[in-house]
Amino acid sequence: MSTNLHTVLSRRERQIMDILFRRGRATAAEVMADLPGEPSSSTVRTQLRILEEKGHVRHEEEGLRYVYFPVVTRTAARKSALRHLVDTFFDGSAEKAVAALL
Repeated sequence: MSTNLHTVLSRRERQIMDILFRRGRATAAEVMADLPGEPSSSTVRTQLRILEEKGHVRHEEEGLRYVYFPVVTRTAARKSALRHLVDTFFDGSAEKAVAALL
């Protein structure tokens, strides 16, 4: 599993991860209800399967439903998001990022 989530996840995959972090656990239908736009059920299920293949989420079976939950910690996701921001907008320089806040 990569520690740099934002370079290996699409925007929609990151949105799904955000939903799973917020909820803790969710079915595909619950994820779909929380996503912006109107993604199809099959698209959401495919993206959850891909996230599982990438090692970012797992699922448990509850009756006929799969319930998904994140495997990576929220702390790892935060570090990845911050690193992505610094790399993208500040040429990888934490000093430039801090200076922009002052």
